[in-house]
Parts: sequence; structure tokens; C-alpha cells
Amino acid sequence: MEKTFFWLTLVLNIIFFSFLTTSFYLLFSPKVSLPPLPPILEEEFWNLTIIHTNDVHSRYDQINSAATDCTKEQFEAGNCYGGTARHKTLIDRLRNKSNNSLLLDGGDQFQGSMFFTYYGVKINSKVLNLLGYNATAIGNHEFDKGPDSLAAHHSRLTMPIVCANINTTLNHSLRKYIKPYHIFKEYDLAVIGYITNTTGGISNAGPTLSFYDPIPTVQYYVNKLRANGIKRILTISHNGYGPDKELAAKTYGVAVHIGGHSHTLLANDTTLPDYDHALGPYPTVVRNALGEDTLIVQAFWSGKYIGHLDVTFDMKGRVVNYTGGPILVDQSIPQDPGVLELVKKWREPFDKYVKIVIGKAKDDFNQLNCQRGECTMGNLITDAMLESRNNSHAALMNAGGIRASLLKGNITRENVITVLPFENSLVEIEMTGQNITDMLEGVVSRWENKLSRKKITSFIQVSGIRFTYDSSRMMYDRVLEVKIRNPKTRKFESINLSEPYKILTNDFISNTGDGILPYPIEYIPIGNEEVEVEHYIKSRCMIKPYLDGRIEDKSIKHEDIKPINIHEPIHFRYQL
Repeated sequence: MEKTFFWLTLVLNIIFFSFLTTSFYLLFSPKVSLPPLPPILEEEFWNLTIIHTNDVHSRYDQINSAATDCTKEQFEAGNCYGGTARHKTLIDRLRNKSNNSLLLDGGDQFQGSMFFTYYGVKINSKVLNLLGYNATAIGNHEFDKGPDSLAAHHSRLTMPIVCANINTTLNHSLRKYIKPYHIFKEYDLAVIGYITNTTGGISNAGPTLSFYDPIPTVQYYVNKLRANGIKRILTISHNGYGPDKELAAKTYGVAVHIGGHSHTLLANDTTLPDYDHALGPYPTVVRNALGEDTLIVQAFWSGKYIGHLDVTFDMKGRVVNYTGGPILVDQSIPQDPGVLELVKKWREPFDKYVKIVIGKAKDDFNQLNCQRGECTMGNLITDAMLESRNNSHAALMNAGGIRASLLKGNITRENVITVLPFENSLVEIEMTGQNITDMLEGVVSRWENKLSRKKITSFIQVSGIRFTYDSSRMMYDRVLEVKIRNPKTRKFESINLSEPYKILTNDFISNTGDGILPYPIEYIPIGNEEVEVEHYIKSRCMIKPYLDGRIEDKSIKHEDIKPINIHEPIHFRYQL
């Protein structure tokens, strides 16, 4: 017992004197500067490669500069672009150069070529799966065959389909495939999808679907994701360049918006063949609702370009560095042999039929100007419509329905199908002079229908009508003069507001498509747009593009005002 007490006392004394010694040293010894510990990094950076497409419109084989089928002669001259076989090569190259990459699509894979006309939606899902997209948005043309066909397409896809502002409550077949966003857990990143809320009026979406304003919807899901710890957020949209800029400015928390719908080329490289049609830089930088930079990108249409953006994020999900641009998919990019053989196999059932030459073009017919005013493609199509029924007064169609140009030389059946792919019916409706004038006021105001308040999403092309307007005047007071053809005398006369007129158009417009008419108008079926244009070209053998002043803006032209693009009205120009 005494030994235990002795040893315990000894240990306690040693501890006590050690404490006194250490305290004395710390209090009275000279201070020594020790090297600082390495600082904890306040910000951690992470890189991502974004590869993106939009509005490919079933151009799965190579195309020419008019976005129609590329001929042997054009290939030999080095004038072919795009196609799934080249996309495969380029996408694989970009993926192999990056540790972190996402391949995203902004919608409208459907419609626009014989691959869609012949196969319907079957080839579209094969191509998306083949190229290995990581996520896709929904385009308005994805509804061209109705919601059931879209659901069948979605059932075959191996990637998520994102669209936050579509109400699928009444459509259970689509509801199980579409979600507002997808989280890529390996990247701690989310992608939100959205679509133009005009889709109900410009598509065959049907009564079981409705579309919300994307601005509050996107912000709602951004807040939800950030509350759950997701800070890196992208969007893929089918909403148009102008509306995307508005959404980017009115929301916050999104780093990059990958767009579609307006077929917009964004570019910095002045050597690109389509640079003159670029509507902004790539990327376009917009200050969001918190004053932070957010990026907008889009890659033209028809698969002629593939977008490529390298982005560096900070730990808060903000973009701190970026580089990239649209890549021209020209013949310098080899076609993947396996995919090329697959495309040839897909073409076999219809190839001979569509290659039949139906006439010749003396020069190029231009589609790119059809949303600005009178265009040579619009004159050709509406003149053909009017000739099919000479006792009608006039013909009109939506410029958005003209999907390609025609190049000088042979015109094949496939060229016509590519220009007019929607299989619209040609119909005759009756409108008074007042109805026609009201319609023209809405179209040239480029905003919304005065009666229905529905957005007008396309300009028009006409035959048998000549009108002048002044775009600098107040909205709905721009039309200066309207003359209409008398089918008996073949002469143009001033329009009579109370007189009824027989107008040829397509069933899309007569059912209020693109908001051009305020309400559906009962019609008489006449034929098919595409067939009538083919007959018109065949009857002439050689056709020549021309403008004759049938649509004229009398206002002073300002170079700083850029023309609208497909389905993208200038909503704020001279707005009241």
C-alpha cells in the first residue's frame, strides 16, 4: 500500500513540474516565427465541355448550303455539310479531349427531310441514341405527329427528356417520360429544360397538354435545386434567342442556357460562311437578375454546325472562364464509316423516288429573307398556290412553313419535300377586306393578334395581294395600302373592307397557326401545298427567282435593327 502511494505521488509531481516548466517557457522565452500553415482553398474550380445541337430537323444525311440534299456534284466541289456520320466523328473527338462533357440537344429533331416523311419518328430516336446524347429538350415540331407518337419516341430514348413548363397532367403517356430537370450526380450538376409557351398555337400538341411561362417556372426549379445543394445549373431550351435573353435577365442561378427554336447562329469567327446571318456573339453574355454573368449559346440549325463550349465553374456554380464557338461541320470532318453505311441503308426505300428531277432553277431561291419581308421562295410557293385555283383572289402562307432554299440547277422531288415538309393541305377560306387588313396589321406589328391577343410567331408571304406598310408607325396602324387581285380581270384593285374575298392558304393558318388569324375559319380543301408547287415547277421546266414589290416597308431602314429569325418576332420594336 505504501509503495503504491509513493509511485502515485511521484507521477503527480512530475506532471506538475512539467506544466510549470512549459508555462514558464511560453511566457518568458523569445517569440519564434513559425512558417504559416497552407491556406484552405476558398474556391475550387471545375471544368466542363458542353457539346450541343438544336433544330437538326431530321437532316441525317449531308446537306448543301440550302439545307437540302447534297448532290454528287456538290460533294465533289466540297460543298456538303452536316449529317449524322460527320456528327459522330466530331462528337467523339470533342468527348475524347475532355474529362467532363455533356452532349445536349435543344429540340426539333423531328420534321424536315424524307427521313421523317418516310419513317415518321422511328429514325429520330435511333440517331439520338447512336450519338449518345446525355439529355434532350423538346421542340414544338416534336408534336407534329401528335403526343402519342412523341410518347413512342420517348419510350425508345436512352437519355432523360427535360421540360419544366409543360403540363402533362391530362396526358399520362407523356407524363411518365418528361421531367422538369435531370441531375448528373457524377458532376453535381443539374439541367433544366423548357419550351416556348407558344407551342400550343404552333404545333399539334392537342388538348391534353398546356404550356406555362418559362421564366417563373425555371426560377422555381433553380431555387429548388439550390436548396438541395445543387449549384451548377444549366438549361436546355426550345424558346428562341430573344426570349432566352429575356429569361436569362429575369432569373438567376443558371450558368449557361443552351438554346434552340429560332435557328440562330451565334458566332465570333468572321470567316464562317453564315457569319452575315449571326445575331450575336458566341456565347452571348447577359446580366442576370442578381447582376451576374450568364451565358447563352445556340448552333444555327440543320446540323450544319455543332456548338462547343468549355466552361470553368467556381464552387458557387458561377462561370469564371469560358471558350468555344460553333464548329462548321464541313467536308474536312470525315464521315464515320459505320454510321454512313447505316444512313445509306435508311435511304434505300425512298432514294430513287426523291431523286427524280422535276425542273431547273435559273438561279438561287432564297428562304433566309422570308421572315423579313418579300422573298423569292415565298413568291414561288404562293404563286403556285394561286395558280392551282385561279378563281381565288389571293394566296398566303406563313413564312415559318418555308423550311429551305433552292439552289441553281436541277430541282428534285426531295428538294420540294424539304422546302415544304409538313404535308399541309391547301385550302380556300373566305375573308372580308377588313379581316385581311386586320391580319396584315398584326403580321407587320410582329407582336400579337389584335383580336385574339395570341402571339404572332411568323411573318407571311403572299400572291395576289400587294401591300405597303411603315414599320416606324404605331403598332396596329402601320398598313398604308392594300391592293388585291380581281380574278376576272387579273388586275389589282384597292381592297374593299366590306367585300368578301376567296383566299388560298394552308390548314395550319386556317386553324389559327402562328397566331396569324384570330379564330379558326371554315375552309374548302383544295389539295396539297407540296404537290401544287411540284406541278407548278414541272409545268415551267425552268423557274427564275424574282421580287416584284408585293410586300414593301416604306420606313427608313436602320442598320442597327436586325431582322427577325424563324419563329422569333421583334417583340419590343416600336412597342407601345
